[in-house]
Amino acid sequence: MEKRDLLKINRQFLLFTRQLAQDGTAAELMTGLPRSAIDRIAALDMDEIEELAETIGISLYTLRLSDPALNRLIQMPRDAKSTYAEATLVGNGRGGATFP
Repeated sequence: MEKRDLLKINRQFLLFTRQLAQDGTAAELMTGLPRSAIDRIAALDMDEIEELAETIGISLYTLRLSDPALNRLIQMPRDAKSTYAEATLVGNGRGGATFP
């Protein structure tokens, strides 16, 4: 991955997180971040976001599905993928049953 691509991904993730911060638990589900991190990102100004995106050097975004869940998701019909992915993340995030 080129540094330029990483910068764009991180900037978009930080801006997306900041925007979602007002949406309560949706922000936690959509980003995979704890509320404390979401609140901290929401407090960043554009210069701070830009600096963080430029200097972090690693992707802030991570895939949060297990290999079995991802494989199952890929095989599902298009109209079922979003519901399955959301249910998997909610189940895993609450310490409940996982969706393989």
